Amino acid sequence: MIIMSNVPQKVEIAFEKLRKQYDFYIELKNINGHFYIYQATSEWDAKKKKTRKVTHYIGKITIDGQFREKGKRKCIKQSYREIFEYGNIALAHTLIEDVEKILLEITPYGQDIIAMAILKAIDPKPLRLLPSQWSKMYLSREIEVNLSPNHTSSLLQHIGTIVSDWYNLFSKLIQKDDLILYDLTAVFTYSENIKMAEKGYNAHRQFLEQLGIIMAFSKTENLPVGIDVFHGSMRDVKTIRDFVKRLPARDFGFIFDRGFSSYKLLDDLDAENISYIVPLKKDSEYLGIENIPWDEQFLYLKRPIRSTKLDNPHGSLFCFEDPRLKGEQESTLLKKVIEGTLSLEEYEVKKKRAGIIGLVSNLNEKSTIEIFELYKGREEVELAFDFMKNELEADKTYLQTDEGVRGYFFVTFLALRIYFGVLKRLREKGLNHKISVNEVFFELSKMQKIVEKGGRDYFAKAPKRAEDMYALFEDMIPMG
Repeated sequence: MIIMSNVPQKVEIAFEKLRKQYDFYIELKNINGHFYIYQATSEWDAKKKKTRKVTHYIGKITIDGQFREKGKRKCIKQSYREIFEYGNIALAHTLIEDVEKILLEITPYGQDIIAMAILKAIDPKPLRLLPSQWSKMYLSREIEVNLSPNHTSSLLQHIGTIVSDWYNLFSKLIQKDDLILYDLTAVFTYSENIKMAEKGYNAHRQFLEQLGIIMAFSKTENLPVGIDVFHGSMRDVKTIRDFVKRLPARDFGFIFDRGFSSYKLLDDLDAENISYIVPLKKDSEYLGIENIPWDEQFLYLKRPIRSTKLDNPHGSLFCFEDPRLKGEQESTLLKKVIEGTLSLEEYEVKKKRAGIIGLVSNLNEKSTIEIFELYKGREEVELAFDFMKNELEADKTYLQTDEGVRGYFFVTFLALRIYFGVLKRLREKGLNHKISVNEVFFELSKMQKIVEKGGRDYFAKAPKRAEDMYALFEDMIPMG
């Protein structure tokens, strides 16, 4: 035992009590005016061949004689339970199960592809973040997938090489006698290695490499049923020929925009018993407005439309005049005259066809209002392109190979089916103008499952907003 001089009496008394309490040798040390207790012992040093002193800190005595024993290191208690997002992932999985069954017959990586598509629909993230994102989802406990960056990069390449299998899948998604909304858009790439890329201008007048992306959208199901990637310079008409050639099925029809107004194409489609609706170009020889015998009228979304149906070498010619559209187009033309980009003579010629829509179709049994409503459904494919580019962030790509780009847009296509599946239900409930698809997934992410040590799991208490959202999709979210 060591007791130093100049030790406060209360410290000395406390030390004496400790000395009698412990059954080993202790020392009192003064370090910068603070008094510390150490256990002192000795051990043999084999290298130096002599004993050496060893001390272990025990505690501290305060000036007023209080002993504070050395505390054990406080550790953060690890939770024995995990919390997973459930509602959002369960809904997305239900909406893509039909495709999942087909994919599992095509490729051993079907569930990896489905997982990528689900995450892209819920909350698009870079490939490197997919494993972390997936680990938060309850579905990760039910299906085992590999979403490591190296694997997903290779997987996109793999998907891009099995394009014929895509078309087999598309054929199974297209119902008999369905009408397909078909369109083409441009997506820009910053990679110099994409062979399909061709130079073109984007919305900001930047001269960049671009790809052509086509989309087929079911008018019957209101869901995307096909996608493909083409050279950036390929014309609209050529893409549709390639699309039809690859599809095993032929028992459906198309609704096009003016870019597909080719009479040779229409004759070829008709020869294969494929129906079509396509708008004529404004200067079409068949659109002689002076001789249109208007004989019908109807309301479309409270807008008055007059119409007629005429014979045509390529089927029937359905003509429509929209007074509101006529005023808007005349106003645009007159503005061009004021700006000096259109002559007054040209204005007088063009304004005669303002508000006039001519549609050619071999659906000869359809009425004018049926054809008009079918054509107006083209807004769906435009909405799909808008969502693809903005919400799914697929307006540009940094991928380095043609196969990788194809694979990426196939996964994007699957994510679009999930998106429009949610939108379809919101429309059925009359809520699509009040609730967005993103809002649905956000609120349903608050429907969580808690998994405790040992495997027991149960639902966490969900906020009212999440419960209200669940009520809209109750039949699509299993709660077992």
